[in-house]
Amino acid sequence: MGRYSYDDMPPEGYRERRGNGRMTGVIASIGIVLTLLAVVLYLLFSPSDSEETPAEAPADEVQVTHEEPSMLTASVLDEPNTEHVRKEEIPPADIVPASGRYPAIEYTEYAVAEGDTLQSIADAFSVTLGTLSSVNRLLDANPAPGTVISIPPVDGVLHTMAGNETLESVAAAFNPELSAADLASLNGKANTAAEAGEDIFIPSPGTLDSAISYLFSSPLPGGTVASGFGELFDGRQLDGIILAADPGSAVVAAADGTILDIYSDPSYGRSVSILHENGYVTTYSGLETIGVSGAKQVSRGEVIGAIGTSSVFGKPAVLFSIKQNSVPLDPVNLTEF
Repeated sequence: MGRYSYDDMPPEGYRERRGNGRMTGVIASIGIVLTLLAVVLYLLFSPSDSEETPAEAPADEVQVTHEEPSMLTASVLDEPNTEHVRKEEIPPADIVPASGRYPAIEYTEYAVAEGDTLQSIADAFSVTLGTLSSVNRLLDANPAPGTVISIPPVDGVLHTMAGNETLESVAAAFNPELSAADLASLNGKANTAAEAGEDIFIPSPGTLDSAISYLFSSPLPGGTVASGFGELFDGRQLDGIILAADPGSAVVAAADGTILDIYSDPSYGRSVSILHENGYVTTYSGLETIGVSGAKQVSRGEVIGAIGTSSVFGKPAVLFSIKQNSVPLDPVNLTEF
């Protein structure tokens, strides 16, 4: 017999070493299978060479996208200038400020009494039947008692603006004696802009008294108009007129009033504002010297300051402006020079 007899079996540890060898083989096989599976999965789900080209294409798009914020940033940085341009935007040439030559039409409200007719009411208020019918859109000559009607101080027609009409064309059609700026004043508008559907009262020809007499006298006696209302000066639209005269000429109050403010205008220099009756305010800018104090009562023709030998206007001059209830008016229409 060999070294071991049947009864003398190999040690138990010998069989365990053979068992561990099998286990190692099994583990190695599983590792190989997992590796192969990982390779297959990688090949199935990883981008192919044909897909890499489109992936690189957006590189240009990314570059464009990168540039767009720069453009937007520049736009934002420029925004204050854009806003400045909007603030200084010049209105269309056919839109001009109200003339200020006539006060706004004021209506009388009347409640129809028992026995009244439209004709009797018209007679009582010295207007025509047509005027009352137009202003109140009335077809019935005998409105019911209690009906409140509006009565204008003069004869005229209440016209509804059509889309293609302007105050100028309406004035020419109904009362050529009036300008578009006059119609704006009569209807309490700041300027001649009008929208379709807007109601405009147009006094009949010959019914208005002549334009209100000049309210103001020249603030610079002997001066001449160097720049008119609404013209451009240094890129800005004038809300008054520039009057030029000899160096050192006195500037006087254009009417009785109270000194409202004395200040330095950032564009036009030393300025004085005077409050007058009926909401009028006159302002005198570009003064070399000021000879009045705040809250002082001044009389027409009283010296309030003087122009210098030169000024922001390039010549000895004063900027004279008039506003009524904060609405700029052309001083030429209200001032006797």
